[in-house]
Amino acid sequence: MKNTFLTLVLLFVTIFSFAQDSKLRKTEKKGDLLEVTLYYENGTIMQHGFYTEDGKLHASWESYNMDGSRKCIATYNFGAKVGIWTYWNNNKITKVEYDNNKIISVKEVPEDISIKKDF
Repeated sequence: MKNTFLTLVLLFVTIFSFAQDSKLRKTEKKGDLLEVTLYYENGTIMQHGFYTEDGKLHASWESYNMDGSRKCIATYNFGAKVGIWTYWNNNKITKVEYDNNKIISVKEVPEDISIKKDF
């Protein structure tokens, strides 16, 4: 009797945990890649990006704050950081250029900067 009760409790906990996880994660196969979207508990997107079938991050990857504002846009090439990553934090934008996981350059710009054009 104890074993049956324990088994039912464990089964219920496992099903309940899986159901909550499936609400917070959406995975879809796109060609050779897996497209993954992770959600905060309030339903807004936390992260969106792609994995290879062997679990390496690949192509674009976006991260968001709980209020839906952008946190980071990144690019991976089979797990390696590449290209220009853009971070939004404390009213500034930081652009970090990567080449095969190595930082090439870092630039910070105030988020509210206005660009003037000469005519």
